[in-house]
Amino acid sequence: MSEKRYDQAYFDRWYRGSDEGVGSADALRRNVALAVAVTESVLDAPLRSVLDVGCGEGRWQPILHDLRPGGTYLGIDPSEYVVERFGAERNLRYGSFEELGYHVFDEPFDLIVCSDVLHYLTEDEIRAGLPALEERCAGVALLETFTTEDDPEGDREGFHLRSAAWYRETFADAGFVPIGLQLYVPRDVAEELDALDLPG
Repeated sequence: MSEKRYDQAYFDRWYRGSDEGVGSADALRRNVALAVAVTESVLDAPLRSVLDVGCGEGRWQPILHDLRPGGTYLGIDPSEYVVERFGAERNLRYGSFEELGYHVFDEPFDLIVCSDVLHYLTEDEIRAGLPALEERCAGVALLETFTTEDDPEGDREGFHLRSAAWYRETFADAGFVPIGLQLYVPRDVAEELDALDLPG
């Protein structure tokens, strides 16, 4: 079986004009705005920095720039195409989720985004990358994925459906505390929140 290719044809098929495509521009903008608002509420400060792991073409970057022009964005993705095409324009760097620990960053990030990525990774890859993700999160992490309880549309090649319970346990083992809507904070940040900010 050939290795899956995240090239221009892939992104054209799933993100630009195809009947099979997923996620409208309006839905994406709402998702970005929500993540920004929650992060600023948690930190009680304007958003300064975003790390987007498995960023694809860096679709979050122009929206974040519009919402918070003074903030910084860094995207990491294993696609040579997106780094070559959008790397300079949107500040994208080549890399994979499981090798995040090998990247050196000057400071942790206010918001970390990992959207529509985890269900394409093996359990070993997820467990390898989560500790580095948690270590680099100073505020909120959006760990957006699908589970066996969901009925997702879109690209199903290499798709791994796992239970919501598996993700909850795995995220907790890595030090993430849920705050709702697939948003999480590290334990030290959770300790600073009010009791009713946390579900359960």
